[in-house]
Amino acid sequence: MSEDQSTVLLVEDEPLIRLFIAELLEDAGFRVVEAANATEALVILEAGLRVNVLLTDVEMPVGCNGFELAHKVHETWPEAEILIMSGRQWPAFGDLPPGAAFLAKPCPNEAIVSHVHSAAERTRRVHPLARRMQASHEAAAKILPFPKTA
Repeated sequence: MSEDQSTVLLVEDEPLIRLFIAELLEDAGFRVVEAANATEALVILEAGLRVNVLLTDVEMPVGCNGFELAHKVHETWPEAEILIMSGRQWPAFGDLPPGAAFLAKPCPNEAIVSHVHSAAERTRRVHPLARRMQASHEAAAKILPFPKTA
């Protein structure tokens, strides 16, 4: 993975839609990590994966919905940009965390890529210090001292 390659956490419960969007974003140069629901997404984030963009559907059968997931991500990982998609449920007042964007399905492929690209660029501009600190931490974590043996 290139150091400048942005990571997108794609949360979509419909496997074919998830596969299609993942391939679309990978073809556009993004690293995509897939989750079938909010519970899987939170496990991935809690494991320490640094995500630039969360792209989530609203309606999911397991765990919280996309709006609730977006609020949890905003509170715990504020450096991640958040994009929420739905073709059935529109956001009401308070559903979107600050800075999040809503994309109505069906959304043209070019629009999805454009929104994800813009969100990824914002993480580069707004959080460069956090990126440098994370890179420094990751580099330090790769060094494993071994005790000398006789």
